Amino acid sequence: MKQLLTHSAQDAFKTCRRRYWFAYVIRLRRALDAKALRMGIAWHLAREALMTTNLEAAVGAIRTEYGFCPEEYDQYDWDIERETLIRLVCGYHWRWQTDTLRHVATEQPFVLPLRNPETGGRSTVFDLAGKIDGIEHVLEGDRLAVAEAKFLGEDIGPDATLWKRLRVDAQISTYMIAARELGHDVSTVMYDVVRKPTIRPESIPYTDDNGFKIVTDSDNMRVFNANGKPRQTGDKKKGWTLQTRQMLPDEWGEKLNADIAVRPDYYYARVEIPRLDDELDECRREWWEIQQAIREAQRTNRWYRTCNRNTCPFCPYFDLCTSKWNPAVDPVPEGFQIIDNPHPELGDTSNAAVSTPSSATESSTESSTESSTESSTETAAV
Repeated sequence: MKQLLTHSAQDAFKTCRRRYWFAYVIRLRRALDAKALRMGIAWHLAREALMTTNLEAAVGAIRTEYGFCPEEYDQYDWDIERETLIRLVCGYHWRWQTDTLRHVATEQPFVLPLRNPETGGRSTVFDLAGKIDGIEHVLEGDRLAVAEAKFLGEDIGPDATLWKRLRVDAQISTYMIAARELGHDVSTVMYDVVRKPTIRPESIPYTDDNGFKIVTDSDNMRVFNANGKPRQTGDKKKGWTLQTRQMLPDEWGEKLNADIAVRPDYYYARVEIPRLDDELDECRREWWEIQQAIREAQRTNRWYRTCNRNTCPFCPYFDLCTSKWNPAVDPVPEGFQIIDNPHPELGDTSNAAVSTPSSATESSTESSTESSTESSTETAAV
């Protein structure tokens, strides 16, 4: 079975060869942020339901995902998380209800032949793999677009760095090429982004029958001002505490709704990211050169580090790298695990769409020496 070359794998290798070794050769991964993963999955399910059915189905998808709170999670946080997603999908529906996108195809993993862009020969070691979020019909102009849906925590405003970065992002080019290989005549990419809220649930002061806030001292006695009126603010030095309660999920939902209504462009953005044919050709050449570099690293078992302030502080393997952790003799570090599938984002690729190569280009142009790199180096110490 061939190795799969995904955008994530390429990105890891380009960032640091040692990082690629940890993640895709040893298959050592840190436990994922459960909340971020859970919210991302729920959002994609809700968006798909909204695009294919209606808002009620989208809200139902979120409620199903959050139907039961596991014992290890706080029920209040769980309910707030669910309410956040429900309000965001309702706001999404409101924001784009008059837009001109129509759903054509849903999430689809793919496995495609990785070819030499000069000869057309197919790699004997790697196939190209990924997952397209969707294909959308852009009614304005009667075009097909690759839909890339993201649930992000970064700025998505019109001047955000995100949009500049996407001008040269290889993932977008990869998905355009893959969509065309799979028979979709796409002409662009529609980047559909939702931003996570930066506002948070707040504490609600308790009030008496007259609407005055309640402040108590260290003996739990109510504090009054010199004029006899109830004090309205706490004072830590004096031990006076403003009595509050947590904001209820529906109260939080109304607060988020109000913020979405005031600044919808803060939460939602759809930006078309075009690609020219020469940019797609450049992407194909990049795939080929990267897989050659990976194969050379596999043959020699040399995984050089890219060590600088732009890589190491953000790398999950930094402590292991600097401590000379060796998988051949050292136990799996706490907080990490060895995974069977180095590409969990693809799910089960057994049903992935596969482009069948033509007989004219089926034969490989690679040497038998190169094809021998399929042998594993996973347990080799470095």
